[in-house]
Amino acid sequence: KHSIQKQKYIGYQNTIDTTGVTQISTSDPDSRQIMTRNNISEVAYTVQTTVDALHNIPIDFKVTNENDSKAMGSMLRRSKTILGHNNFTAIYDKGYHTGSEFDYANRLGIDVLVAIPGVSAHAPDTAFDVEYFKYNKTADSYTCPAQETLTTNGNWYAKKNGKSITKMKHYKTSACLTCKLFTKCTKNAKGRLIERSQYAHLIYQNKVRIENNYEIYRRRQAIVEHPYGVIKRQWDFYYIMTKKTIKHAAADVGLIFSAYNLRRIFNLIDQNLLKQYLKVLAFYFGVLTPFFKAFYGLFCFKNEEYFFPKRILIVV
Repeated sequence: KHSIQKQKYIGYQNTIDTTGVTQISTSDPDSRQIMTRNNISEVAYTVQTTVDALHNIPIDFKVTNENDSKAMGSMLRRSKTILGHNNFTAIYDKGYHTGSEFDYANRLGIDVLVAIPGVSAHAPDTAFDVEYFKYNKTADSYTCPAQETLTTNGNWYAKKNGKSITKMKHYKTSACLTCKLFTKCTKNAKGRLIERSQYAHLIYQNKVRIENNYEIYRRRQAIVEHPYGVIKRQWDFYYIMTKKTIKHAAADVGLIFSAYNLRRIFNLIDQNLLKQYLKVLAFYFGVLTPFFKAFYGLFCFKNEEYFFPKRILIVV
């Protein structure tokens, strides 16, 4: 028995080594271990959602098996396609704060407001944190709290973070070694080193937008949590019920969002007006149905075994 189990795990390891995947889920092949909240990890899917601010209606969703850090760009692209323009502002929480995604948004011509995460590493004295080093765009240099100038040799260095590689410039000064404030500023024996990302200017622009539009950003939770509050709290839809691939999970989520949007429409539109819309829809459906039936009969029934092998179709 133990030998069988061992061979099974050896097989998993061989799959990882030969395919390049980093995780294998035995219960659902597409699900992955993901950090969900407060450093809690679960084997799960994540649901990316775009919600219209006017009526709190989801206009798009995508089920993924990755965290939020690389999701912003693709969702913005989809939103631009759905709306047909880029004249809108998108609001995100701090999980989406990634330099390459700001670059994606910038290339799409879309303004974003992304919450700024807390500093992950502090100087021995927080008064010497990197945020207090002032950047001089013209000279491409930093001025530290001790009024010394940190310069760069102009070279870009590759910094790897997981699968991503970001180009960085390094800024430093020899004045560190004789500075009286050295121990408050850094623990590095060679002196303070400042890294500047290739996306630093875009990150700064987001910071300015947040500062100038903080009241707009504060609406984020009320907008996006409205549908999730109803779906989770009122309808008790806390978990994806279907398993075995993202495709099945996405169908499950799509049905619940369709139900939510219908419910919102019933609340937003006058009953009599909604009936008029439905009558018009029924009319067009009645007019177009014969054409679809003709198309279906022409192309499908002649090759029924090819299109629908051993399948029963139920029309409701």
